[in-house]
Amino acid sequence: MELQQLTDFVRRAARWVRRFRHRCGYGIHSPYAFALVTGVIYERGAYYAYAPLHAERLQSHCTLREKDDQLLMRLANASGADNALVWGDEQATALTLKYLQAGRRHCRFARVHSQSELDRHLHAPEGATLDFLYLDDPDTAQWAAVWNALLPNVGPRTMFVVRGIHRTKQARHTWQQLIADERVRVTFDLHDFGIACFEQRLNKEDYVINYF
Repeated sequence: MELQQLTDFVRRAARWVRRFRHRCGYGIHSPYAFALVTGVIYERGAYYAYAPLHAERLQSHCTLREKDDQLLMRLANASGADNALVWGDEQATALTLKYLQAGRRHCRFARVHSQSELDRHLHAPEGATLDFLYLDDPDTAQWAAVWNALLPNVGPRTMFVVRGIHRTKQARHTWQQLIADERVRVTFDLHDFGIACFEQRLNKEDYVINYF
């Protein structure tokens, strides 16, 4: 194991210990949240798409761990999205986009990485509604601008998935700003990812999840 991999493993292990009481859905009383945690985030079953995507990742540039890409695939599947947006660099998100598409094959996925591209997408017919967002950008200063542009287009089943919510102090602060928005009903803090759901029938709750 390389030094960087060892360092990452030690950090994850320490975080797993700190979040031990937040594992496996313990303490979650909402049926919606419990189902998402136990049936999607902690899902261990094999999907048919895992094998061909695994073979492809051996020949591809991989930004995320395979476990992370598989999680995103399951989230896309669970969202039931018809219109989805991926904000991120083309090279960095190329393989992840394939996982997302495999999770929701009949969904329209668009990828943008600038405000002008986002504006053009929102003015297109398919930009009228947004069911799913995957935001992967190390420049956390842009996050709020992306959210503010997209929030008028969310619906009751919309799901935002954001990578790196604890990467920096600014990232944590911006994530907290989204949590505070009354349109966001339920959030999940996986440390590596943040998940925000907009189903208005749900009580407003924020959960910490032990994701290794």
